[in-house]
Amino acid sequence: MIDPQYYQAKSNIRVDDKAVKRMLKGIRIAAEDVRSGWREFQQYMRVKTDQTFERNAQGGSYRGVTWKYFRPQYTRKDGTVIPAWGGVRKVRGSGLVLGRLRPSRTRVKEGDSIMQDNATMKGRAALVQKMNRKELVLGQAGSLKYAKYQQKMRPFLFFQTPRDLDQLTEIMVDHIRRGARNRGGK
Repeated sequence: MIDPQYYQAKSNIRVDDKAVKRMLKGIRIAAEDVRSGWREFQQYMRVKTDQTFERNAQGGSYRGVTWKYFRPQYTRKDGTVIPAWGGVRKVRGSGLVLGRLRPSRTRVKEGDSIMQDNATMKGRAALVQKMNRKELVLGQAGSLKYAKYQQKMRPFLFFQTPRDLDQLTEIMVDHIRRGARNRGGK
């Protein structure tokens, strides 16, 4: 049998509330300014957007969106389909039909990646338009007139729920944890 006095002697607990208060102060500070969390989430979205361009470069589906590959230029009366990259004998004259002209003034070639003519749109896809303590706005740089049209036709910057929401939550929880560990900067 164990002596009851043993439990009484060992049951005293001392709490240093200064450390707890510093940790709570760190949590409050981190919760009031989440910009480092926003920056981390912006980088996550940058990676997901780049992956969307890479995975759908030849047409396909990724993250719940489908991109169609280049449409044929036209179909002749005899049923011959002229692909976007040309290469089919001309009906009149000699030579081959040329590929469709891209915005960069180069011709489409078979195997080219869609929406990556000069990588401008891909490079500007997830730029920070606005970031403060309360919100993050991602989007295209305003100079790309065709980006809105392409976004409607082949979405490249979007929030996939619940996957992206779960990632944002995890990032913000880690941000708050770091604030608690920093204990208000002390």
